[in-house]
Amino acid sequence: MELIFVYVIFALIVGFVAGSMGRSGFLWFLLALLTTPLFSGIFLLLAGSNKRDPNKPSPWTHIKCPDCKELIFKDARVCKHCGCRLRQPN
Repeated sequence: MELIFVYVIFALIVGFVAGSMGRSGFLWFLLALLTTPLFSGIFLLLAGSNKRDPNKPSPWTHIKCPDCKELIFKDARVCKHCGCRLRQPN
């Protein structure tokens, strides 16, 4: 009985770690229950984090400069890389 309790506790730990890494904690908990928590934990660590960096350029925050093709903020007036003047959308 204690072995089952420890098994479920380790499966919960895998679920919590997966949730903190930006993955579905409940699905990783189920996977840990169906396989083994050790195997699932190792696979989770190999899969890596799924969190997104909020400072990473995205199509909603950055555009490419028409001259040098470097990424710049959408509301920039001058390219910080080449000094090209940019037209502002109306």
